[in-house]
Amino acid sequence: MNTIKAVGFSLSPLALVISAHLAHAAPSAANTETIIVTGSKIQTTIADSASTNWVITNEELTREIQGGESLKGALGKLIPSFDFGSTNARTNAKQNLRGRSAQIMIDGVALNAARTISRQLDSIDPFNVARVEVLSGATSIYGAGATGGIINIITKRGEAGDAQLEVHTGVTTGFNNSDDLTKKAAVAVSGGSDTLQGRLSVAYEGKGAAYDGNGDPILPDVTQTDTQFNDSIDVMGSLDYRPDDEQHLSLTAQYYDSQQDTDYGIWFEDTTDLKSDVERRKGLKLDEQPFTERLMLNTQYSHTNVLNHALLAQAYYREETFGYFPFPRNGLFSGSEQSNDVYGLKVLLEKNWDNVTLNYGLDYSKEEFRAKQYVYDSTTSATSHGLEFEKKGTIGRYPDFDTQNAGVFAQADWAVNDKLNAFAGLRYQYTKYKGSDFVGLLEQAYVLLGYLSDADAIPGGTTDKDIWLANAGLKYDLTDNQQVWANFSQGFNMPDPSKFYGKGKYDKAGSMSTGELSSSVNVNNTPLDGAKTNSFELGWRTQQQDYNAQLAAYYSLSDKTYKYKGADLELNSNKQRIYGLEGQIKYFLTDAWYSRAQGHLVQSETKNNGSWDELSIYNASPSTAMAAVGYDNFDWGTELNLQHVGDLSDETGYRLEGYELVGLNGYYTLPVGQINFGIQNLLDKQYQTIWSRKAQNAYSETPPASKRAAPALFDYAGVGRTFSLSYSATF
Repeated sequence: MNTIKAVGFSLSPLALVISAHLAHAAPSAANTETIIVTGSKIQTTIADSASTNWVITNEELTREIQGGESLKGALGKLIPSFDFGSTNARTNAKQNLRGRSAQIMIDGVALNAARTISRQLDSIDPFNVARVEVLSGATSIYGAGATGGIINIITKRGEAGDAQLEVHTGVTTGFNNSDDLTKKAAVAVSGGSDTLQGRLSVAYEGKGAAYDGNGDPILPDVTQTDTQFNDSIDVMGSLDYRPDDEQHLSLTAQYYDSQQDTDYGIWFEDTTDLKSDVERRKGLKLDEQPFTERLMLNTQYSHTNVLNHALLAQAYYREETFGYFPFPRNGLFSGSEQSNDVYGLKVLLEKNWDNVTLNYGLDYSKEEFRAKQYVYDSTTSATSHGLEFEKKGTIGRYPDFDTQNAGVFAQADWAVNDKLNAFAGLRYQYTKYKGSDFVGLLEQAYVLLGYLSDADAIPGGTTDKDIWLANAGLKYDLTDNQQVWANFSQGFNMPDPSKFYGKGKYDKAGSMSTGELSSSVNVNNTPLDGAKTNSFELGWRTQQQDYNAQLAAYYSLSDKTYKYKGADLELNSNKQRIYGLEGQIKYFLTDAWYSRAQGHLVQSETKNNGSWDELSIYNASPSTAMAAVGYDNFDWGTELNLQHVGDLSDETGYRLEGYELVGLNGYYTLPVGQINFGIQNLLDKQYQTIWSRKAQNAYSETPPASKRAAPALFDYAGVGRTFSLSYSATF
């Protein structure tokens, strides 16, 4: 049955914890014993958590993924306050959690970085995902980037016993054209003894073209890129060593590579006029096509008794590079390649007394960000109308930045009596940026092309910021399987330094830059400030024999506002508030029939001249809802679901049109293995994705008039009706 049977999670950046098996079981009080640790960094049970938590089980995720959804699309359907994602997009840009940014992790390793590259969900094949665990709302425990909450992707691991072989193969198509086909294949071997267990897997996906509800090809995304004609491979290995009952050492290594190889590009009627007509055409000649490549190493160690404490420790390394499609600027086509190298360490100690548990520890990370820009010959691009690219050279895209983050924290849980628990915590965070000298992007291009002999550099330097964050909460048991809670927590975000620094104004002689710097925004003259968010929440949950439900009301207030205009960022003191309702209910009509409904009602506003105005549609989230009814008798099952996106408008009159989509999925159990099927966009709805409308707002509506492009360049329609069929088995 494709349902969540427990309301909870076990998100840990420090250790994997054991969750109860939830598949094919009616909700019961026993499921509230699922262990959770991330929300407070205290190991406890679901019923003891004073926050809104969700577990997306492997069964639920499999239903959506094998029914034809992408990972970001499936999570949008299964997490009530997570915005719906586009199946065809590579990016999860502006896919908010409770209207704000989410910190996305794999086994507790954060994929967010100082440079806000939105490809955290282009990071793993769903074949390797055991479950996804979510904390909604700001948290003071995890540092920057989690003002909307935390989404932790927990990977599959080996289990003690005989060797097992897991296989999966599947296809998805809309029957529009011979190139409209997605192919999937994956294999994993796992097993081990009571002391040592391991798993090794390889997963492949090859995607073809995408077509909309009218059967027309969807335009390639020249902003954040898409996954048409894209091949991805995910290789993952893990080892778990338990020498005794007190110790556990786990090792994980992953290599993920997602590469586009397409002959289709954007044809511009006039490459010097971004407002000219555009269309998708064959004939693209481009060596540096969009890609995502990531290597991740993760080591975790736990010991239940170190000086009368429980110890959890984690060390990790992440190396990733991202490639983008060429985009026309000032008559020149250029495409970027950006990379992060990150390593970090986290240590947690836990001490228990009779009715008090104390967790305290520290974490540290260092990031190295580098970016380069490929400049293409303007004559070749112009004569081919933007389809052929001849590389002239490479320049810097942004200043290089090294970022260091260090934090210390403490968290306490006090069992006041049998029904009431009180929670409180404190975190100190220190962030330091070191930026390189940087010549303006356009001036670098002029030097490369011979229009300038030299240009002044915008000075780099070092800046830092520290901040204190607190949280507190109460949880009260109305009954053994019903709780209410209230909490307060602070989170914060730091602006992207690459968008903020390295901006300069150069003198001009006529229409050409002289290369002489007259003013700039740099590390030395402009401190980089963060935005603190105060978040308040009231919640209720229950688990009964025939139904379970969870509902929370929240209010979050930030003391500053960031505004992105094209490639630039503005920081002002205007406050920003986001408030809403998040909830889900699941009801079992009979032993086989079930229903579920979830919704997120959200309002996003910014304070301007003393009044609260609606936040821009680029930054705000639309209200969403999901409803489903299904049948499951253990041998076969099917589910019909409806997703709704509400309309969204802002103070300037820009509008995002909502839509409704219907989907159908199911499975049939064979003597060996299982067949899954799915139909996405069952009614073949023609609609514009949320990202399409936000991209138009960012690149066509709000930039200065001279830099605006035609809205048609960012018209990314949603994928029309598609059919999926897959087979999976474990031997």
